[in-house]
Amino acid sequence: MTDGSAHVYPHNRTMLRREQRTGESGQAAVESALILPLLIFFLLGLIQLSMMQHARLMTEYAAYQSARAGIVWNGHVGRMRDAAIVALLPTMGRTDDIDQTAQTWLRMRDYDEAMRTIMLSNAGGVTPPDVNGAPLFGMVRVDTITPNEADALASVWKLRGGAGWEELDFDGITGFPEVPDLHTHIHKFFNLNAGDADADAYRRATVLSIRLRYWYEMRIPFANWIIFTAWFASNAGVTLSGAIDRPTLETGVSMTHADGDVSALPSMVSGIQNQRGYDTLQTIEMAALWRLSRGEVGSGPITGNRYFIPLSAGYSMRMQSNFYRKWSGHQNPAWGL
Repeated sequence: MTDGSAHVYPHNRTMLRREQRTGESGQAAVESALILPLLIFFLLGLIQLSMMQHARLMTEYAAYQSARAGIVWNGHVGRMRDAAIVALLPTMGRTDDIDQTAQTWLRMRDYDEAMRTIMLSNAGGVTPPDVNGAPLFGMVRVDTITPNEADALASVWKLRGGAGWEELDFDGITGFPEVPDLHTHIHKFFNLNAGDADADAYRRATVLSIRLRYWYEMRIPFANWIIFTAWFASNAGVTLSGAIDRPTLETGVSMTHADGDVSALPSMVSGIQNQRGYDTLQTIEMAALWRLSRGEVGSGPITGNRYFIPLSAGYSMRMQSNFYRKWSGHQNPAWGL
């Protein structure tokens, strides 16, 4: 018995160790199956958010370039928009050399035309389709906040027949011999430190302030839909519940709930309003974005399930050329323009 047990016990211990290793392997496989999807989503989300941060910085840079073009081109919305598009090319593709830049430019042009078609067909709204021929519904929209009729016309415009003004002299109100009571402003040439309230107001009125909106497309699979849906719910002021890949508007839903329902979101959003200028995002545009994400609308290269969110930035610069009235995006309807 003693000799036999000496051979049995080591064998039993070997079997136990094998069973233990098998059990540990099975446990590791289960843990990996539970953690791996979340880890993959975390990595994809990190990549997408990093790309969005890059695009946000590029949007701010594009706003600067847009304003810089505007101050020397009389507030020309088309020139400002072109400058912004060039600045945003790195978010659309490669710009390593002239050939890559040209290809990316063509891609941006095609996207711009497609997005303009989609938004005009499915959104529209109170924003006009263009300002004196410069489109407002493409990939990039430049919104001129000032100068506008309230600042430039009602309070500081000094020319006779001010209601028919065509441009603002960036040098100031004393640049026109037709200014009423011009002699009252002559004293400042002899006393440069003397104050002139009208001139100060005029200088403030001839500062170009613009707001730029860029339709940024999220391209990382799975992360794009999750981030888009979360952003949409945030605008609607609601909280999502349920599994990360099956969110729902219902509350108290278990993480294994298989019937996520967010179909009511489009009717709950309110867009992004502004106190001055056009709204960054109209409610009707939000609805168009939702249909675009569901593949219900499309045009040209933008078809299927596509996920776009607006990135917005503003910038202000002192005019270095006369601002032309025709480029004002917010004109008085009484002018009939």
